[in-house]
Amino acid sequence: MKSIAALLPPLLLLLLLTCSNWQQSNAARILCIVGTPAHNNPGWVLPFFQALAERGHQLTVIGSQMDADIPGITSVPVSNEYDVVRKHYVDAMGHYQNYWDIKHLLIWYEALLGTCRFTVETLFFKDFNIPEGNFDLIIYDATYSIECLLSRLPQLRSVPVMALSSGKLTTDLLQLVEAENTISAATIPHFASRLPLKMKYWHRLQNHAMYLAEQFIQWSVVQPVLNGMLGNGYFTPDVQVVLLNTHPSLDYVQNMPPNVIEVGGLHILSESEPLPFSTQDFIDRFSEGIIYINLPHIELMYGLGIQAIETMIREYGQFGFLWNVNNVKELQLSENFYNLRAINVVENMQQNILAHSNVKAFLSHGDSFSVQEAVYNAVPIIVLPVLMDQINNAQRLEERHLGVRVSPGDFALNSFSAALKQLIRDDSYLESMQQAQLNYRTRQLKPLDVAVWYAEQLVSQPNLFKHLSVSKSSGMFYHIRKSMEVLILPLLFMLLFFGNFIFLIWQSINKKKKVRRIKEKKVKAKPQEDIKED
Repeated sequence: MKSIAALLPPLLLLLLLTCSNWQQSNAARILCIVGTPAHNNPGWVLPFFQALAERGHQLTVIGSQMDADIPGITSVPVSNEYDVVRKHYVDAMGHYQNYWDIKHLLIWYEALLGTCRFTVETLFFKDFNIPEGNFDLIIYDATYSIECLLSRLPQLRSVPVMALSSGKLTTDLLQLVEAENTISAATIPHFASRLPLKMKYWHRLQNHAMYLAEQFIQWSVVQPVLNGMLGNGYFTPDVQVVLLNTHPSLDYVQNMPPNVIEVGGLHILSESEPLPFSTQDFIDRFSEGIIYINLPHIELMYGLGIQAIETMIREYGQFGFLWNVNNVKELQLSENFYNLRAINVVENMQQNILAHSNVKAFLSHGDSFSVQEAVYNAVPIIVLPVLMDQINNAQRLEERHLGVRVSPGDFALNSFSAALKQLIRDDSYLESMQQAQLNYRTRQLKPLDVAVWYAEQLVSQPNLFKHLSVSKSSGMFYHIRKSMEVLILPLLFMLLFFGNFIFLIWQSINKKKKVRRIKEKKVKAKPQEDIKED
């Protein structure tokens, strides 16, 4: 026994060295590109990159706000100052500018092109050089469905590509992976619309118009601008797999193509971290609970945003209010509130706050990341949506009774206090949120493990998922994919039948009218003949 015990340390050391050598021999060089601007939260992919680095892979991350000092990750910072909110959603008075759905769609594609322009100009006008060496995998943020930098890197076209998207499933993403289009305009509201899930006839008509307009914009605006911006060298990356930041408990329940994988909550930490002492002490002082506020665009609400928050804080003195003022400009309060603490939330601090059992409600604009963090921790939401995906998220939250929506169109001083009153007096919101939390957390595998598995499979077998694409289907026109051309012949026969039927009826009516007129003439002519005989 003693001899065996003496051999254990060397055996363990040998095992560790063997595992280390195996990991190094199987380590991959991965290029990660995240060119989205700061307000799109490019840091949501960092846990995924960190997990790959911990498994021995060497990552080169080109991206905005990617300067984290993590072993195994070489960071190449990118500046992308494109701000879609400031450019389109702020009027001359500095107030929120509301639009109808088609305009939201146009802004979405303008943001796509604007982000591309900023990224390309930032890097390549500064003599940017890609790090030398061969890469085994490319991972890029495809939230806006395109990647402009890859067009300037033709030497990497043979490298397998994985895309990440923080938004919902779109026709652009399906075209990206050449997947079967599983989005039904009859049942799935367009991601840039505020249509209800249970659509009536006029809703479905509007929804079809949105999807058709989307294709027209791609053909008439997006592609010509990209060709003009990047030259004829622009190409669509040969993406094999898309990791989609969605989950049925929050998003649409729909059929996913086999190469589109849902990893909703990829950025959420499995375990919360301790809060700063001062913040924790403030939370502990309020036994009734804490309301957490994160509204970076609250100053756009017609000059009433800050006052509306003050009205809520003043009316509900039993609650403590934690307010993230990190991106709030010109914060001037009318008084000092004993139940308010303004904090600057950085990195994962918001997740740690929402994970606290004393947090009773969360005020947010409704971006996908914040909504997922709220559901993960079962915190009901008061949502004030201001742009595209936020409007869609707010509609889904309201339909599923997970929170209360505050409309920017009729925003008033009591908007937040009325919403909070509704939320805390109706226990069904918390019950619905707890059920959503159960659905959200109960999965066969953690989303981070799923993402790592697909990345490593692409590294080991670059052509493994190519058979999952359907290039013929993805290249079809809208009316063909929806089988509209199949209905042309039956519709034509029906039109001919009913046209002929109506013509016969019309002809029969005219014949009867003609006979009636002849009889009337005969009746009128008869008395005159009798007079002549007399």
